[in-house]
Order: sequence, then C-alpha cells, then structure tokens
Amino acid sequence: MANVEYERTLDETLQRDEEGDDGYYNQDQMYTGALVGTHAGEDFATLPAGILNARPKERLTDEEKLANDCMRRRQSDLERRARIFDAKRRMIGVDKEALDAQVAEKEAVKMKNKGSGNKADRDMLMIDKELKLVECEKQRQRREHETSCKEYSLQNLNFQSRREYDLNDPLYIRKGVPARVGDDDSRCGASSMQKFSGEDLMKAERVRQQRAEMVSFIQQQKYEKEMLARRDNVGGDAQAHSKQVEEITALRNEIEANEVSLRKELQTKQHAENIYQGAENAERRNGLVRETMQANSKELNFHAGDKFLNESCPSHFNNRVIRDAFKGSSRDERIQVAGQQRQQCMEKEMTKAMEDHDDKCYSNAVEGTRKQLVAMERDKCRRKREMKEQISQDNQQMKAEQTANVKHLTKLYKNEFSPEFFEQFGNGCR
Repeated sequence: MANVEYERTLDETLQRDEEGDDGYYNQDQMYTGALVGTHAGEDFATLPAGILNARPKERLTDEEKLANDCMRRRQSDLERRARIFDAKRRMIGVDKEALDAQVAEKEAVKMKNKGSGNKADRDMLMIDKELKLVECEKQRQRREHETSCKEYSLQNLNFQSRREYDLNDPLYIRKGVPARVGDDDSRCGASSMQKFSGEDLMKAERVRQQRAEMVSFIQQQKYEKEMLARRDNVGGDAQAHSKQVEEITALRNEIEANEVSLRKELQTKQHAENIYQGAENAERRNGLVRETMQANSKELNFHAGDKFLNESCPSHFNNRVIRDAFKGSSRDERIQVAGQQRQQCMEKEMTKAMEDHDDKCYSNAVEGTRKQLVAMERDKCRRKREMKEQISQDNQQMKAEQTANVKHLTKLYKNEFSPEFFEQFGNGCR
C-alpha cells in the first residue's frame, strides 16, 4: 500500500509540473501558490530562481503549534499501536512487505526457469526417444539375422543330413536286417558261414518228424500187445497161429526182398544220375570258365577304350562339375580360383571396414549425445547451486535484519530505571 500511495503522489506531482503549476509544499504538506504579481512596485519575475523557489518557515501561533504537536503525537501513537498490536511483527520483527517482494521475485524467476527447463526436458525426451528407436531397430535386425541363421541350420545343417549319420544313428541296428535269414539267403555266398553257434533252423521239422515217429512206435507196441493177448486167450490154436506167423514172415521176407531189389535199382539209377550230374557240372564249369574269359576280355577292351579311365571324357556339364569324371583342375583354373578368392577376401575386408565405420559413427553419435546430456545436466546443477547460494545469502541477510530488529525492539521496549525515577518520590506533599 505504501508503494501504491507513493506512486500516486508522484504521478500527481508530475501532472502538476506538466500543467505549469509553480506551487510548492510547506513543512506540513500544504500547497502554496507561486509568487505571482508585484510587491511595492517590484516585479517578482525579475528575482533570482533561488529566491523564487525558496520556502520560508511558516509563522504559526501558539494554538496552531499545539494543534500540530497534538496531531504529530497522535500519528506516532497510531503507528506505535499498529506495531504493538501486531504480535507477529512485535515478536519476530519480519518485514512482510520485503518478504512478499522476495516471494514475487522468486515466483517470477521460477516461472522463467520453468519455461527453459521444460524446453530442456523436451529436448532430452526427444533425444532419448531417438536413441530408443535406433536401439530397437538394431535389436530387430540382429533378431532377424539370428532367426534366419537358425532356420537355415534347422533345415540344411541338421544331424540327419550328415554324411556319417548312419554311424551315429541310434536305431541303425533296429532298422537293419539280420546277417542271415535262412539257408536260401542270397546275400550268403559260397564263402559265407551258413550256420552260427546255437542256430537251429530245422528245429520245427525235426520236432514234427520225432512226434510222428513216436506215434508210430506207440501204435506198433499196442498192436504187438494185442497180438500177445489173443495168443494167450486162444491156447489150442497154436498151430494155426504158427502157420499165420510163417505166412506173415514169408510175406515180410518177400517185402524185404522187393525193397532190396528196389533199393538196388534206385542206387543204380542214382549212380547213373550222379554220372550225368558230374558231366553236367563239368560242362557248366567249362562254360563258366569260358564266360569268365569272355568277361575278362570284355573288361580289358572296355578299360582300353573307356573315356573315364583314359581321361578323355568331359568333366563339366552346364557350368557344373561332374564329380565322377573330374580328375582335378588345371593350373589356369587354380590361378583363376585363387584370384576369385583374393577378390572375395578384399570384398569381405571392405564390408568389414564399412561395418566398423558404421559402428564408429554410431558410437560417436551416442558419445556426442551423452556429452550433450552431461553438459545439460551440469548446467542444470550449476543453476540450482547458484539459486541455492542466492537463497542462502537472502536468508543470511534476513537473519541479520531480524537480529538487528530484535535488538532494537528489545532496547525499545525494555524499561530502564534511572536515578531520576527514584528521586521524584518524596519531594512534595498532597
């Protein structure tokens, strides 16, 4: 309020100066017009400027002096009452107007720094966002590369596609066939073993024949027992029985003779068959010898005219190597391949150099961004430190002012007893 009244008074004074008013204020702030006109035939305009602007002391009567003195005391009493009844100002002694001005100044500084701080934060957010996008793109490319490598490995470089997989196949024995499945196995030649230890391929047939033979023995024993039982029961028919036995024996001898003759005939036929078979085998062996000689001659002729053995057949077809006809590259081809390999090495080195350059550029960009962020953070810390130092200085100044104000108030409101205070007692009577 004091600042507003002071500005209002200043504006009124400037306005009067612009209007040409030459008035002035006396000691009691009462306006008095400029000296205009003449006095005793003398023109006041001819007087010096110091005399025209002089302010002589006003001549007051005793009553006016007493009234002015009363008004001054009343005004000082009102100011003193305002100070006394304001408990906060009386006890603490803080200048609230100065504090309000400081608060307003700090708010203005805070709003100013808020705009610049928001801009710095936005810049940091944009830089962080760009860095995150670059990192996400790099991770995506790396993930795609790893995925393609993994898919290619699963499709073309798996364990089953190896050349030596049959040596490492855990089910190789289960998938295979036995070394021998019978006497008629085509894989077993003349020099192959036909029977292994513990093998019995004719067990089923032998068991069947043994069972049939056992049945025949049992039936024969039953028949003989029945015949003996009949002989014992007849008794008187011994001659008939003997005659029957003789007939049976004669029949049996006849049958055995027939069997002997038949056996001799069969042996004769077998001998003739063996001779014929021997001749046939000899002829077959001779035929095999002739076929072997013809095959050997044919093989020698084939070796003599084969393009592969003579290295005269083409080794490439449709720009691709025929593996069974290729006998090795020539010197020119090896030189050409060496040149291609050197070219590939140079291309690989160039590619690696470009990748290193890209990595260095990326690292420089990241390092520059990091330095910029560090510089911005340091500048922000410096501003905060300056602000804290300014606040500390203001607080110290306020503390000093408060201490001086407290000392002044303590001295002002402290009652000091002087000897004159005690001397005024007992000097008169009622």
